[in-house]
Amino acid sequence: MTAINIEMKIFKSSTILIVILLILMVAYYLILQNYKAHDTNNMPTDAHNDTLVHKKQINNKVSIDTIVSVDFLTGKFNPAKDTSFTLVDPEYGGRSDMYLLKDTYKAFIKMFYAAQHDGVKLYIISATRNFVYQKSIWEQKWNGSKLVEGKNLATSVKDPVKRAEIILKYSSMPATSRHHWGTDVDLNSMDDKYFSTTEGKIVYNWLCANASKYGFCHPFNSKNERSSGYEEEKWHWSYMPLSRIFLNQYKNKVTYANITGFSGCETALKLEVIKNYVLSINSECK
Repeated sequence: MTAINIEMKIFKSSTILIVILLILMVAYYLILQNYKAHDTNNMPTDAHNDTLVHKKQINNKVSIDTIVSVDFLTGKFNPAKDTSFTLVDPEYGGRSDMYLLKDTYKAFIKMFYAAQHDGVKLYIISATRNFVYQKSIWEQKWNGSKLVEGKNLATSVKDPVKRAEIILKYSSMPATSRHHWGTDVDLNSMDDKYFSTTEGKIVYNWLCANASKYGFCHPFNSKNERSSGYEEEKWHWSYMPLSRIFLNQYKNKVTYANITGFSGCETALKLEVIKNYVLSINSECK
């Protein structure tokens, strides 16, 4: 009888332990789920942080189509307030107020030191330009406060389509620039004559031979190799691991209804700027 009582006590004790363990496991699961929900609800909501969510989720097959925002693609954000961007150190650039996506910046630094090792000096003269920045560039040329090819276009070219075509040789319309994405940089000089000098030729030839090793591509190569678009820009280089994604997103999401809010925006559709400029790039960069 004593043995039976002992067995009953052991059984009861074991049952209690099992129940306690089950309760603890349920409690842990609920706490974990609550933490995940809280963490998701508190994710940063600026334009490009959404893109970084894509990078983390891609292995779980989350569609990037639901992640990258039109506002980001069209430059309607402030890179100085976006934690996915970083300030470019003056060591690598000509100004102290330039920003790049962190991944682009890391890749450029690697390329910078590789070039330096080979006796080539690279420096960034323009990086991320958001919608407001690009609008300022565009409208200065559109309204004649900045001369283009030695002319005041506001007075010398009355036809808005022709005026836009002249500006589009080297300047993008706001909401259409690759510089919105934090992936593209202008290097050393935006004067084509520089790349005809001894130094400029060395820089350009080094980039052509080596930039791809660090993820960079030359989107606006010779127009003989593209059907339309901007003039050749030997200074413009793009970080392809990200810009290729953004270009695909731009093609799928951005419409002419998004290309508005600046002088001359009505010419965007007439000139088919998405097809003829945004998408008309070096085939190696697509």
